[in-house]
Amino acid sequence: MTTEPVEFTATERALGLHHTVATAVADLIDNSIDAGARYVLVRFLQSGRRIVGLRIIDDGRGMDVRTINAAMRYGVQRNYGGREQGHFGVGLKAASLSQADTVTVYSHAAESNAVARRLTVDDRHDAPRLTVLPDMDAAKLVTATRPRFPFETGTIVEWRGIRTFPNTASADEQGAWLETTIGDLQDQLGLVFHRLIEDRLTITIDVLDEAVGRAGVPRTVRAIDPFGYRASGRPGYPRSVPVLGDDAVQTHIWPARSSAPEYKLGGLPGRDSQGFFVYRHDRLLQAGGWLGVLRPRPDWALARVVIDLDEVVAQHITINPEKSGVTLDATLSSALRDALSDGYLDDAATTAVAARRVQRRPISVVEPGIGLPDEVADEFADSFSFVETAEPVGIGWRVLAADRFFEVDLESRTLWLNARFRRQLGGRRRSADDVPVLRTLVYLLAQDMFDAVRHSARQVEQMDAWQHVLIAALAADEGSPQ
Repeated sequence: MTTEPVEFTATERALGLHHTVATAVADLIDNSIDAGARYVLVRFLQSGRRIVGLRIIDDGRGMDVRTINAAMRYGVQRNYGGREQGHFGVGLKAASLSQADTVTVYSHAAESNAVARRLTVDDRHDAPRLTVLPDMDAAKLVTATRPRFPFETGTIVEWRGIRTFPNTASADEQGAWLETTIGDLQDQLGLVFHRLIEDRLTITIDVLDEAVGRAGVPRTVRAIDPFGYRASGRPGYPRSVPVLGDDAVQTHIWPARSSAPEYKLGGLPGRDSQGFFVYRHDRLLQAGGWLGVLRPRPDWALARVVIDLDEVVAQHITINPEKSGVTLDATLSSALRDALSDGYLDDAATTAVAARRVQRRPISVVEPGIGLPDEVADEFADSFSFVETAEPVGIGWRVLAADRFFEVDLESRTLWLNARFRRQLGGRRRSADDVPVLRTLVYLLAQDMFDAVRHSARQVEQMDAWQHVLIAALAADEGSPQ
């Protein structure tokens, strides 16, 4: 077994330092796809109560001595062709060392001995050290690995000393973290690789107890197609739109009021994922957002646009090192803005507004004006009907008496929160819509007080009672241990 330092440039070592666990795993799966894998297993390694490692196992063609040596070194040039997912040439190293202090690669190719190489760092910015492990060790681990799919050839990438894994010895905390992380991986990988999963790729996740050498029941990563609606939200869509002389962009309008996970990506409101979805070789690089081409609007919540990178469009797009986002140049940005402004965005807005008109909203409230984030104001419009006889009400901060939490100002049509408590409540100066949860709750509590010309004695008594309770809660919060 021999160990030697690895030569690398500062730029090469910096690539991928912004990976998350999910984006790093996705980068390794790209390598598996390029190696012809049809099955990929993401395996957490458990020792006692702790999760101590992670393996990505695939049934690809594997590597011999020459290819594994090249894969573990920086600066080795490789030309990617066809529909390969590789882009920068440092994905395995950058993704792995962004998460772990030690990465070991075991691989076996047809008509070749199993081989293993290890990269080790003391700090994520350090120069890695490369260790050549004995073929016997490689063969032993490959033979002992039972991934529940044919494993005649393939590769295992193992992380140890993972900096982003919890250090707590609490079984409850470890279990909660593991469940959350597996769920996040299922969501992220199911979205990023949804086209490939629907075509030929199978990704599963399990947990291996190292003490007994047995893995739990595998969980399948299911495709999450952000365009997987049953029927378009508007006739005539999806529609191809010429950009830069080529039909490289496809515009979609989602059906309104959808609660499907394909619309509410990651459980977030669907409007958060309006915008561009950029694919390269059927792998998703960008999941929503207008990328500086347009500013998001609530009325465009149903608008999603597919960009498949071809040779023309690819010249105007820069992919970030983690392959989890892109940047457009001015030429493409201008072309997209012109193309989408030719009726599409109006159609998306009209569809969203029309859906709100016909949606049954039996609960009426006074309409909130300025002082709430756009997405909250839009949810008010989706969820409630507005009192037609009452003007909208703004929400803001003002210094009030110390025994007042809020004030209902009928003259200015404003719900004032006491600025004395802004910092304690988590508010931020220079923000017109800070602490949105607090603003929304107090508004829901007091909004019907604005549906009047003057307050009755009963209403004044009711608001005084609310004030006393809220001030007491604030005092209790201030005195509680932090």
